[in-house]
Order: sequence, then structure tokens, then C-alpha cells
Amino acid sequence: MHTSSEPHLLDRYPLFRSRSPDEASALMGNVFSPHRLATRGPSGDLAMRHNRVRLSQVGINVLSYGADVEIDPGERGDFYMLLLPLQGQATTECTGRSATLDAGTMGVLHPRQLTRMNWGPDCEMVLLEVPRQVLEDVVGEAPHTRDGGLTLALPRANPSVAAWWQSVLDMTNSLHHFGDQWLAQPRMQQAMEGFLVSGLRMLFNEPGTLLPAVAPLSANCHRALARAMDFIQAHASDRLTVADIANAACVSPRTLEAAFRRRYDQSPLAYVRGVQLDRVHDSLRLAHLGQRGAQVTEVAMENGFTHMGRFAGYYKKRFGCTPTQTLKGG
Repeated sequence: MHTSSEPHLLDRYPLFRSRSPDEASALMGNVFSPHRLATRGPSGDLAMRHNRVRLSQVGINVLSYGADVEIDPGERGDFYMLLLPLQGQATTECTGRSATLDAGTMGVLHPRQLTRMNWGPDCEMVLLEVPRQVLEDVVGEAPHTRDGGLTLALPRANPSVAAWWQSVLDMTNSLHHFGDQWLAQPRMQQAMEGFLVSGLRMLFNEPGTLLPAVAPLSANCHRALARAMDFIQAHASDRLTVADIANAACVSPRTLEAAFRRRYDQSPLAYVRGVQLDRVHDSLRLAHLGQRGAQVTEVAMENGFTHMGRFAGYYKKRFGCTPTQTLKGG
């Protein structure tokens, strides 16, 4: 257990400190999603400590309250939060279910879900903040338990969970000691994030991690994939969902996910994004070769991208250069 004189993980990267429940609630609401925070003992006991390092799209947080608190964030934002307790205990409630989190059990908070939590006074956690689209591009639809409910907790006794959990702790420790070196190199930040995100596939899709078994592919798999490909090619610039593609392919979303992962080793939406990126790339190259004017933002939006920061990151990862460099012939 920490004492007041001992350093906490990522203390070199403080986001904020607070002894006021109202102030702490407002600050946390600004970072994540608006929520209510109340102490269950004397309010003067609160000693909130929030440290944070942001990689590219994923945030690594170390959080403690130093008091027995109730947290009611209402409907959460459009991101997953993976909670890895370092010490102490907390409980979480969502969709009529509850789970106890401790050093042997990690938690999963889902986007756009009504969630309540209680943290014990000695509870401290590493919180990995992952945008919904980033996680679901890797694991498909939202992680569920075998009976169809949302996955709220994963046991560290499972080897896949333990391996990924340890990787998060190792990376957080490395950032704690050598963050200046790692964070000075954008490519290293992207590599660290990519490693953690790719590990989510092992975390949620391996047998025994509480996700139900993927439905077996049907004999009509090839025809379903062909229908999906035709639909994607015709509608790639639209805001497609897995359900849209599955309906066009005449299969269930889970069967579609399984087919794409077996054939292309990626989710349907990741495949769609690849088609969009290829079209942007081709348009920019043709604009350069034809020496005709073009705006990167306009071309990106015509092909379905609305968030230019994410688009630029995806583009550079796929082609090794920026869209502007392609437009200029680089």
C-alpha cells in the first residue's frame, strides 16, 4: 500500500490533484464524461490523484481517490475503459449486473452505458482508455459474456488476461521511468499503442476469456463474402456498420466477423477503412500526376472520413507518408 511519501505510477505526468469532491467530479467530467462523485466518509478524506499519458488515440491513466467514494457517470462517452487494479477493491454495476474488481480481476466499462462504481479508500488502478471504434475494429462487436450480457470483468487467472495485463503494467512502468525518451518519438508512441491494442484480440477472442464462441462459418461463406465485398465497394464512402454489411451479405454480424477474420485477419469495418484509404491514396496520386488541384480534406471527406486527425494517422500507418506528401508526389 502506498504511503504519502511513496511515488505513484506516472507521477511525473500529473493531470490533476483534488481534495474537493465537487472539483474532482468536474475535472473528471471534463476528461472523460460528466459524472457525480460522492464520498462515503468525511469529505476531507478525499485525496484524488490522476496521472495520465496519452499515446496516439489511447490514454493510460493512473487514478486513486484516497477515500471511499461512489461514482455515477451516467451514460458514458464513446470509449471503453479497461480497469486494472494495482491495489484495493472496487465494484462496478451496469445493465443490472455487478462485478468486484481487485488485483485478480480487471474491469471493462462499456461506451454509452449507464454505469455506477464504488471505490475503496486504498483502491488505485491503471485505466486504459480506448475509443470504441479502435477496440471494436480489433475484436468486432462489444465484448459479451457467454449468456449474452456485456462483459464487466475478466479474471487474471486466465493466461491471456494475465499476459495482456502484465504488458500494460510493464509499459506503464517504462513510461513512468523513461517517458521522456518514449514520448519524444511519435513512431514509438504508435508502436506502443499498436502493441496494446492488438493484444485486445487475445484478451477478448481467445477461449476462456468470457466471450462466447464465434459462430462457425456456413457452407455459403464464399457467397456471403462476395456479397459483402460488392456492398462495401458500392457504399465504402457511407458510414457503414457491421449490421449494414451483414444484412447485405445475408448472414449474422457474428458470422460476418468470423468470415472476415478467417479470410482477411481483420474486422469488416477495418476492411472498409482500408478500401477508403486506398481510394484517397489513388485520388491524391492521380491529382499529382494530372497536376490538378485537390484538397486533402475534401478528398478524405468524399471517401467517408470525418475526423481528420484519425484519418491522417490511419493514412500514415498504411502508406508510410502523409496525405499531403502523396499529393505532392512524395
